[in-house]
Order: sequence, then C-alpha cells, then structure tokens
Amino acid sequence: MKILNKLFLLGVFALPIGLAGCSGEIITTPPPAAVVETMPAPPSPSYVWIPGHYVARGGVYTWRNGYYRPAPRYRKVWVPSRYVQTSRGYVYRRGHWRR
Repeated sequence: MKILNKLFLLGVFALPIGLAGCSGEIITTPPPAAVVETMPAPPSPSYVWIPGHYVARGGVYTWRNGYYRPAPRYRKVWVPSRYVQTSRGYVYRRGHWRR
C-alpha cells in the first residue's frame, strides 16, 4: 500500500512538471501578425539573426525583439519560435538549432 501511495504522489507531482516543459501555456486566440524588424549589422560574420516572436504570459501576447547570436558549429540551422494550433488552442514551440 505504501508503494502505491508513493507512486500516486510521484505521478501527481512529476507529471505536471514534465508536461509543463513540453506543452507550454495553451492560448485560445492566435498570435498577432509578426512585427517587421530592421536587422542591424551583425557584430561579426559568425553571428546569426534570431528573429523576434510573440510570447504569451497569462493569455496576453508580448513581442520579444530579435537578436544576434553566435552561430553553432557543424552547420546547424535555426528553427524559429512559433505557435502551433491544436484542438485545444495555440501552443508555443521554442526556437532551436537543427542539423
């Protein structure tokens, strides 16, 4: 019985923490149109522009400006942050490097 109680508590507390990292906040309204940004000159040729994007907090979209970041080795490509429409609403997907 003690083992079942421990497993139950582990599921109650660990599952939401795990899901929070992969699913994010669900928003019922789509994000606004992207802001047109002017890219400044890069600090050096080895930097890559990471475009700005909206981030939702508490159901309100806020624009996060783009910025330059050092390019990784091994010819990776930046996949921009975006919102994906699901049956329950829009879910934020964080930008990442891809080979």
